[in-house]
Amino acid sequence: MKVSLSERAYVKLALHAAKHPTRDALGALVGRVKGEDLEVTDALPMTHTPLSVTPTVEIALEQFAHHASLDGDQNLVGLYLANERLGNVGLGPNVCVVADVIRNAAPNKNAIALVVDAEKLNDALDETESTTEPKNHGLILMRRIGDGSTWETVGGQSGVVVVEPSATSSAKALFASPDALRSLVDFDDHLDDPARDWRNPGVDGMLAK
Repeated sequence: MKVSLSERAYVKLALHAAKHPTRDALGALVGRVKGEDLEVTDALPMTHTPLSVTPTVEIALEQFAHHASLDGDQNLVGLYLANERLGNVGLGPNVCVVADVIRNAAPNKNAIALVVDAEKLNDALDETESTTEPKNHGLILMRRIGDGSTWETVGGQSGVVVVEPSATSSAKALFASPDALRSLVDFDDHLDDPARDWRNPGVDGMLAK
C-alpha cells in the first residue's frame, strides 16, 4: 500500500509531538481511501495525557469523524502516536483499541497507524533540500492485516509512506517558531478551554503564508 501524507498532516503531527516531548501525543488522521492506498489530508491532535478508552476519547472521535465527513469523500483513516519514551515505537494496548475503533469505521477497514520516531524525525528535519538519498521522515507505518489481532509494522514491498515534498521544510520552519507550538491545539486543550479550536486554523494559516 502507498500512504500519501499532505504537508498539513505531517506538520501538525510533528508539532504535536514536539509540543509534548515527554508525553504520549495521540491524534487521528483524515483522508481518502483509494483502493489499497490512502491519501492523508489532515491530522487532528487528540490528547497528550495518559490514554484510557473513556467517553472523552469517544466524544473526540465522534467530532473528528463528523469534521472529516464535511468534506464529502473523507473519513478517519488512522491515527498517529508519538510515545513519551524515546525509542519506543510501538502501540500500547489502549492505543490499539482506539486504532481498532477507527479501522472498523473506515471504508473497507483500510486504516493505518503512524508511529513517530522522534530521533529520526529530528534527522529528517536536519536534512537539506539537496540530499539525494530518500528522506527518512521519522514515521513508522503500522497496519492490522486481514483478521490478525495485532498491529504490525509494514514497509518495503508491503507499504510505503510518501510525504509531500514541502512538508519537512515547512515543519522545520514552524519548529523554530514559538508561536507555532503555542498555536497547536489538541482535544485535551479544547476541553480545558472550549475557545481553543482543535481543528487548528491557526496552524493552517501559518502554512498558507
